[in-house]
Amino acid sequence: MYWISKKSLWLAKKMNLKLLFFASLREKCEFSQKEITLLKQVRTAEEFLLEMSKQVGGDWVDLFENKNMYKLAINQELSSWSDLIHEGDELAIFPPITGG
Repeated sequence: MYWISKKSLWLAKKMNLKLLFFASLREKCEFSQKEITLLKQVRTAEEFLLEMSKQVGGDWVDLFENKNMYKLAINQELSSWSDLIHEGDELAIFPPITGG
C-alpha cells in the first residue's frame, strides 16, 4: 500500500492567482492584469514572488529583491508580503507613489 503524506499532496497541487499591476510597474512588466497558474502551491505573497522569480526570472527577480518598496493588497485589503494567500486570491502590487 502506498501512502501520500499531506505535505506531498499539498505540494502536488497547482495554484491559480489573479495578479494586478499598477502605474510604472504595469508599464515595466507590460501587463496590468494576469491570471497566473503556479505549478505548486505557495503559502505567502513573498513565496509567490520567489517562485515567479525562479520560474520566469527577469523582472520577477527584481520585484522579489525589491519587494519592500512595493505595496501589496490581497483581495483588495492592504497586506504584508508575509500574509497568507490562497487558491483564487487576487494580488495587487503598487509601486511607490509620489505626489506633489
